[in-house]
Amino acid sequence: MPSLTAREAVTVSEKPLAEVLIEGELSPFEHEALYRILRKRFQLEHPSYTELVDEDLATRVNITFHYPYVTTIFTDVLQENWRDLKELLRQIRYRRGKAAAAVTLSFIGEKNTLVFKSGILEEKELSSALDQIGHLTGILGQMLRPETMETPLEWVEAAYDKKSDRWHQFKGFTSTGRNEGYVFDESIFRWIRL
Repeated sequence: MPSLTAREAVTVSEKPLAEVLIEGELSPFEHEALYRILRKRFQLEHPSYTELVDEDLATRVNITFHYPYVTTIFTDVLQENWRDLKELLRQIRYRRGKAAAAVTLSFIGEKNTLVFKSGILEEKELSSALDQIGHLTGILGQMLRPETMETPLEWVEAAYDKKSDRWHQFKGFTSTGRNEGYVFDESIFRWIRL
């Protein structure tokens, strides 16, 4: 294997890490396209595969970005590749037809991890869900301010609601593990204990 030039080594080391876990299967084309899109801006290995436990799905694509959930991941890191990634995820969903596919996107920052779980969605619903992920950074930043919670949350999950066409059911967990959980109450704009 040829060694990297000094410039290439610096470029590689500046890229944040991404990981891809596929539950179920991808076609060889989908596998390569996903890898190609993400490797432009991230350090990553080829997607790994595991058995799918959920019988209602054909495929679940889990992408973990080792980068905080802030605007710059879309504007500076992913750039035009965010559009390409969304389109590929839509195509994966389309190709599964009634068998369905789901997407989980995780963003690991210094203080917390944010996880978006799409669940089973139709193509248009998945398209809307993915578009919204790119625009919620400011709102989530406000939701995670110290004054909105009694204790810092290390893990925050959101589920997509088809009826209201938005991410909701924000649940947060502290450093003590998943035993101490909170849910975000929009009416008072605070995290309350489950």
